[in-house]
Amino acid sequence: MNSKHFILSIIAIIMVQMMHGQKLEQSEVEQLKDVLNTTVAPDFKVELKNNKAYFSFDEFNKTLDLRNDSEIAEDSLTQLEKKNLYKGPYRGSVFWKYNFETVTNSEVVFKSTEYQQLFCTISFKVQDTILIRSMLNAYTSYHKTSDSASHLVNWTGDTYISLLLTPTKVGNKINFELKGITISGKFERQDKYELTKTYTKSLRAILKREFKKLFESEDMSQKVSIKN
Repeated sequence: MNSKHFILSIIAIIMVQMMHGQKLEQSEVEQLKDVLNTTVAPDFKVELKNNKAYFSFDEFNKTLDLRNDSEIAEDSLTQLEKKNLYKGPYRGSVFWKYNFETVTNSEVVFKSTEYQQLFCTISFKVQDTILIRSMLNAYTSYHKTSDSASHLVNWTGDTYISLLLTPTKVGNKINFELKGITISGKFERQDKYELTKTYTKSLRAILKREFKKLFESEDMSQKVSIKN
């Protein structure tokens, strides 16, 4: 590699770092954790209700859509197109539908890791059991009839959603990148039928999609940067 190409490569790396932010030092992550637990966590609210999650913090409010991507895409269809989609042998995507009974988080805690990352744990310990009315969107010969019929799922135990975040800094602004998500607790059907593995896998994917939008939004960045 000649000197010209080397210099261009260095410039490209610097430009990428400027665009995506610089990873915080461990001491900065520890400081950010303390700030978040003191000024953000007490007012960080997530209410699960039907197929939505309503987030609020100070004057920042955002509605998270807890529907599958395919169901959201159906919003753009006309009534006739929707009718034809479910008419006769169903040929569209088969997905889970989740409707939560209303529950609000009991607390939020931020914890640092030794890898310059943060866990944001959103706990729902205000009641022993959270009910989720669930069903597949269609009847097909490839799925169990019991899955396609409306049924209740109990979410019990240590019920929380944990988000793994990588904070970065661009100037004085803090940005987050959501790297992973864990849903804790036990999911069990009330009718005692076996719960398929796709149930929690699909729910985790939906929650990751929506919390990623939330934490990586400009609004969240601005709110956290002001507190920091």
